[in-house]
Amino acid sequence: MRKLDLSKPPESDRIIGFTIPKGGSFYICDHDEVWKISIGKTLGIEVTGHSPYEFVERNTDFLGLVFEGLTANIPLLRVGGNEVAYYFEPRSDFVTINYKVNGRRGQIKFRTLSGDWFAASLSDDGRHLVLAEPYDIALYELG
Repeated sequence: MRKLDLSKPPESDRIIGFTIPKGGSFYICDHDEVWKISIGKTLGIEVTGHSPYEFVERNTDFLGLVFEGLTANIPLLRVGGNEVAYYFEPRSDFVTINYKVNGRRGQIKFRTLSGDWFAASLSDDGRHLVLAEPYDIALYELG
């Protein structure tokens, strides 16, 4: 497992969530913008023209802050032989993510600065893991 060099978009104070990575890309949203992250040999990040709240309403794979009238979406916690599990305690300073990747088990401790929300998900192909809370986001390459 290798942590990739991704931090929340520099123009963002507080993210509201992300989409499950599919086909080598995913989206990060804050209250003002939506960014597309392309996963390749290098990570690409670009501002889109999407309205964040409309984007969240249209995407059933959005994870993060739950808005009134919308149900919480389900992350991918198991893809093939790779799986993750966690319990988010809003009053804790971190979340422990237990993982099994290629038959090896381990843990990641992810610092949480806000008790508002936390989400983790594997990508649709099981090759990446995203961890996020309002002030931080991390991307891992599995395998």
